[in-house]
Parts: sequence; structure tokens; C-alpha cells
Amino acid sequence: MVLLHTQQTVKYFRVAPAAVWVFDYCLTFEHEIRLFSSMGRWNIAHAMFIITRYAPIAWFTSEIYVTLGPESVETCLTTYRTAGGALVLIMVATEGLLLMRTLALWHHNEKIKRFLLASYLLVATSMLICDVLAVSPNLESVCAPTSTQGSVEEATRVERLIMGMFVSAALFELTVVIVTTYHSLTSRSAGMRTINNLVSKLWKGSLLYALSLFVISVANIISFSLPVRIFHVLRH
Repeated sequence: MVLLHTQQTVKYFRVAPAAVWVFDYCLTFEHEIRLFSSMGRWNIAHAMFIITRYAPIAWFTSEIYVTLGPESVETCLTTYRTAGGALVLIMVATEGLLLMRTLALWHHNEKIKRFLLASYLLVATSMLICDVLAVSPNLESVCAPTSTQGSVEEATRVERLIMGMFVSAALFELTVVIVTTYHSLTSRSAGMRTINNLVSKLWKGSLLYALSLFVISVANIISFSLPVRIFHVLRH
């Protein structure tokens, strides 16, 4: 018996996202050039954008290498740890960009801004802890070419920790959806029938961004909540 990570179908799913990323990169590269050529001083938002934009390269590279390269425990471990590091960077930066968009919407309310910032720090810390625990020394058993009861239990533990990262992200994204919707409702109830164009675009963009991330997080939670499956392989 072998674990799921050695199956050919899973290898296809590892490589396929690279094509999507390259396609999106080609479509938006012109906008990126225009953005960085017209901006002034760098700030944390630009740094987070660079991380979310280019950190996936590390993940794709490691996944493609383990798919096309020789199968070994060392290669598997390197892939898991590289992908784990890239994943937590991407998630923390992505939620950080969402935080900044929402803070701009609530620029006039210090209490909401503190609440959002505290929520983000809690979520980022939770994701970092889950990632560190997921790439613990016991990961060797997950990368073993044949499965044992211990390796299955360890694989389940790793998947639950990764799922915990997405649960944390989903909770923050849901929080942003709620406070963004609340902002719209309170603005209208206060008599602001005509919201200026900038605020309207910011509200709609933040809500759409948060909802998109929330759907992605929920999809990942469902995926990682499935039991670790073991496949029998007939060796001819």
C-alpha cells in the first residue's frame, strides 16, 4: 500500500495550478508594470502583494520537482516543508491585504480598526503555529513509500493542521464580510443615500474579495476534512 501523495492523479493536481498561475500572471502583468512604475515609496502593502504574487513560485517549483524528479523520502520532505513555508506566507499576506482594504473602509472608526487588527494578528499567529506543527520531525513517516498505521495517523494529523490554517483564514474572512456589510447598512441608515464613488468601489471590492477568499477557504476545509485514503497498488 502507498499513501495518496504517491498517486499519479495527485501528481497531476500538484502541477495543474502552475498553468493557472502562469495564465493569470500573463493577463495581469501589464497592470503590475503600470502599478510599480507609477508608485512612490514602498510600504507594507506592496510587500504583501509581492509575497502573494511570487511566493507561489516556490510552491510550484517544489511540487513540479517532486512530481518529475526521483521519488525519495528526502525529496518528499523538502517538498512538504517548502510548500508549507510558501503556503503560510501566501495566506498571511493575502489576509493582510484583505485587512488593509477593510481598514481603509473603516478609517473613521478606531474601535473597529483595533478589532480587525487584533483578529488578524490572532489568525496569523494561529496559521503560523499550525504550519510549524505540520512540518514537525514526524513528517518522515508521511513520506515513506509504504504505509503503516503510524504513517496514516501522521498524515491525518498533518492534514488537520493544514485544515486548521484554512479554518483560521475562513473565520477572519467571514468577520470581514460581516463588518463590511455592517458598514454599508449603517451608512445607509445614517442617511448617506449617495455614497461617493471611491467608497462605493472600495466597499464592493472588499466584499467581493472577502467572499472569494472565504469560498476558497471553505473549499480547502472540505478537501482536507476528507479522510486520508490508502490505495492498494498492484506491482507487476
